[in-house]
Amino acid sequence: MAGADPRRVPRAAHGWAVPLCLLSLASLVALGLAVAVGSVGVTPETLWAVLRGEGDALSRTLVLELRLPRALSAFAVGGLLAMAGALMQVLLRNPLADPYVLGLSGGAAVGALVAMLAGVGGTLVTGSAFAGALASTLVVFGLAHGTGSWTPSRLLLTGVVVAAGWGAVITLLLSVSPVERLPGMLYWLMGDLAHAGAPGAPLALLLVASLVALPLGRSLNVLARGPLQAAALGVA
Repeated sequence: MAGADPRRVPRAAHGWAVPLCLLSLASLVALGLAVAVGSVGVTPETLWAVLRGEGDALSRTLVLELRLPRALSAFAVGGLLAMAGALMQVLLRNPLADPYVLGLSGGAAVGALVAMLAGVGGTLVTGSAFAGALASTLVVFGLAHGTGSWTPSRLLLTGVVVAAGWGAVITLLLSVSPVERLPGMLYWLMGDLAHAGAPGAPLALLLVASLVALPLGRSLNVLARGPLQAAALGVA
């Protein structure tokens, strides 16, 4: 079967259609609830009027400038995290792999909390989180490599250990942080969207990542079966 087309791997025809439709519907419902529910309720009629460009000024400000950008930003971030987890599970051939288990999220949290303790904010906090995630990635891959080579099991176990270490550092930073900065640090760890701006950039990134990853879906599914079977089916 060498050189066979990986797209011919048997699978249930349209087995993904129903779950995908249900998940899409659930996402729309969640977005609607995120916009409608809050300290000031928004009725479905008011929400529909605002989306059509009508409604009073207060409702338009509440929906279009406050809640909708935050809801769309949360949707984009959640989608990117889900995609990262799915790709990691395929490449590491383990259903437990995700950015949290591998320590990437812990490194990002430590970077952001250190920046907050230093008194910086905004873009510098985001940049520090990215630097922390990148540093954690290098640590995990470096420790997992050792004197041999990378294997999915070694990467995953190393990531679990590093994630536990980052968790301890996060607890230490929270315990020594000034009282006035503690709420902001906790909100960031919980996923604070108070400062979320225009959601165009994360949504565009999610769209581009989806367009790149979806055509590779069948090949990645074959790769998840192991390198030998993937090579036999023509997947590099």
